[in-house]
Amino acid sequence: MESSVGVIEFRSIAVGIASVDKIVKASNVSIVDAKSICPGKYYIVFSGGAADVQNSYKTVMEENGDFIVDSCMIMNVYPQLIAALTQTSNINELGAIGIIETLTSPSIFIAADTAVKASNVDLIEIRIARALGGKNFCIINGDVSSVKESVMAGIGYAREKDFLVDYQVIASPHPDLYRAIL
Repeated sequence: MESSVGVIEFRSIAVGIASVDKIVKASNVSIVDAKSICPGKYYIVFSGGAADVQNSYKTVMEENGDFIVDSCMIMNVYPQLIAALTQTSNINELGAIGIIETLTSPSIFIAADTAVKASNVDLIEIRIARALGGKNFCIINGDVSSVKESVMAGIGYAREKDFLVDYQVIASPHPDLYRAIL
């Protein structure tokens, strides 16, 4: 994966699907994920070099601004981000659990990237609003103080944009919780 990602969420499925084509035609980027999400929205995650991501992002934003719910570009994206989205994260040591829940897919990507860059934690999963009533969440793992620091850093954008639903830190999870989320 390249070092940058773009994430765009649309209020129209048709505009979202057409935008996938525009994104890949505008620059040398790869589609990481693109699908319909609850409730009747569409989201796209694409990756590439910084200039290519910026160009594709700008193209779609200019042409479809009225249909965009939220969007972001993350330069120098944290390497675990895509593994967490595809549920292929490698967690070596189980510790405290942090959960951040938001209303848009871009806001959860920003939360996850910010959280893992803020402290020494592992990103377990990013789940996007499929059968979740339009909500998104990420789960992080690490020692208690690092998880608390990461969660507080991660909620900033979502809180500012009023996309934050909730966040939790579980200091000493029961082993059954690990089995449920891993």
